[in-house]
Amino acid sequence: MTRSAELARVLREEAGRVLVGPLDAFDACWLAMVVSGHVLLEGVPGTAKTLLAKTLAQLTDARFARIQFTPDLLPADVVGTVVYNQATAAFEVRRGPVFGDILLADEINRSPARTQAALLEAMEEEQVTLDNVRHRLGDRFMVIATQNPVEYEGTYPLPEAQLDRFLLKVEIPYLARGDELELARRVDAGFDARHLDAQALRPVLDAEQLRLLRAEAQAVRVADEVLGYITDLVQATRDSPDLALGASPRGTIALLRVGKAVAALAGRDYLQPEDVKAIAVSALRHRVIRRPEAEIQGVGEALAIERVLARVPVPR
Repeated sequence: MTRSAELARVLREEAGRVLVGPLDAFDACWLAMVVSGHVLLEGVPGTAKTLLAKTLAQLTDARFARIQFTPDLLPADVVGTVVYNQATAAFEVRRGPVFGDILLADEINRSPARTQAALLEAMEEEQVTLDNVRHRLGDRFMVIATQNPVEYEGTYPLPEAQLDRFLLKVEIPYLARGDELELARRVDAGFDARHLDAQALRPVLDAEQLRLLRAEAQAVRVADEVLGYITDLVQATRDSPDLALGASPRGTIALLRVGKAVAALAGRDYLQPEDVKAIAVSALRHRVIRRPEAEIQGVGEALAIERVLARVPVPR
């Protein structure tokens, strides 16, 4: 078993001490961290989205920062500001939460576009500009944003351009009965998500190990046939009868980067089509727009992507 595969196994095992049920969303955040990407989690309240982000931060020895997005939140509350210090007679930078490693943007769609846009430069360029001076963010910086899919009053839907900057979008469903029963047992035994430190999670991954993992993922070999398959998938979204707008070139990049991370964490040094198919829905669902007739027929973005997967020939 390779170093990447072993670390992935241990991370999942440790996360399972806190998180109940399928760890698909945790895996998505972990994959995004390996390739320096950002994740949008969508789920109803109480589905452990915040707990997931805090767990990942503890397991990777990362600085955790949280912003509760509200309608009155200002851009300066996110990125920080420059203030005049009378004691030193000089201007100084007051850094905002964005300067952490893992930033939880909780209910990101509750703030207006101006505040949402404050994250764009940080997410795309890994820097923040304050008073015309650029400040680099850490090499472990990532945004895990959450939004509630059922409550739309007082919300500001994320524009397509901002959605496109998220590497992956993951929907978190309700727990199955067996998993919810296990949750009830853990709570009855004393587990309290508000006191995560009491679980004594041990850091599994430090900054140096993460750099090595990123190098392993980058070194994964990709055959021309698989590159062609990725390109064909993204282009097929633009011709899909279910979609009015297909995925952008960022979709191609996302499939390639995340697919290589999947291969590395599986212990392989080559990318295969199954790696791409495994993450295609999460990598593309938020980059497409359905046609009105597809929406009327109940065809969601995930189903539209699955139809594309079924239509595009897989290289052998």
